[in-house]
Amino acid sequence: MMDYIGYPPANSRFRRALRLIGWNALLLVACVALVALAGEAYLRLTRPFVALDPPLEFVPNVGYLTPPNTEIRHTNNFDFWNASRTNSLGFLDREPLRPERAAATCHVSVIGDSFVEAREVPIDHKLHVRLERLAATRLPHLDVTTSAFGLYDTGQVHQLPFYDQYARRLHPKLLVLVFVFNDFYNNTPVLRALGEGEERPLEPFVRKRPDGGLELAWPLSRDRLPEVPVLQPSWATRAGRKAMAHSRFARWLYAKKNALFPSGLNHPFMERVEAMRRRPGYAGIFEGWQPTGWPDFRRMFARKDLPPFFEDALQYTRFALEQF
Repeated sequence: MMDYIGYPPANSRFRRALRLIGWNALLLVACVALVALAGEAYLRLTRPFVALDPPLEFVPNVGYLTPPNTEIRHTNNFDFWNASRTNSLGFLDREPLRPERAAATCHVSVIGDSFVEAREVPIDHKLHVRLERLAATRLPHLDVTTSAFGLYDTGQVHQLPFYDQYARRLHPKLLVLVFVFNDFYNNTPVLRALGEGEERPLEPFVRKRPDGGLELAWPLSRDRLPEVPVLQPSWATRAGRKAMAHSRFARWLYAKKNALFPSGLNHPFMERVEAMRRRPGYAGIFEGWQPTGWPDFRRMFARKDLPPFFEDALQYTRFALEQF
């Protein structure tokens, strides 16, 4: 049967539509590539550097620390770029005082997580350094000296070795523990695994006894791993990490995404929950709590009717503080 006069055959119209779609798709890809290249060039010309989380290395009986004498670069990719060097112990601080010198002063040691590590500012602008300068002006007779032992994503459980292995040698007259809301879930292996996944090595500083009590897990060695859900990152996650490691434009887009969606567009939290439930003996671990997505832990720990699962975090935190 012949087509109407003036109209091309149906298969010809289909080929023309395919060619049109193909050219439009090619034009779209070219435009996206051009924007990405232009953005990359602009950011490389106007931004000092792009930074990822600092490397970590295992220190026996301490856990994972940043390597000593290593430059750590940190930025939010918008309004600050800071580069500082770790001291000989692996902390972002000045070189530690000699123990005899610290013992002869009113020495103050500060221990905490990223709030103490403060990768965002130069070392001379950190809390403990400012405190030392302020004390020299207002309380010169005390001869105040300070030191800081901070590492991001740690709680008091992980910070116990900071005191035992480093701060105690300085004979501090005052020990300041900086506590923030995320320390609750950083102090328990299960919650920390759900929040961080395999992004951060987990150290078994404290373990549960058969009677439900807690005890220190010493000596601390790399081959002793806590029970955490193991999830391999997806190909998209692996590709995104590679892009952010080499592209300033990709890192800028990631920072923009985090600013617009703080909880993430596709956070793997529920996958970690299901992985935990499948572990032998963990089927009923979330009794009294029905997670439906990435939770706001600040609100969880502010609740009066705290689900039983979260009581572990309080138990670990209480134990660590008692040890201090």
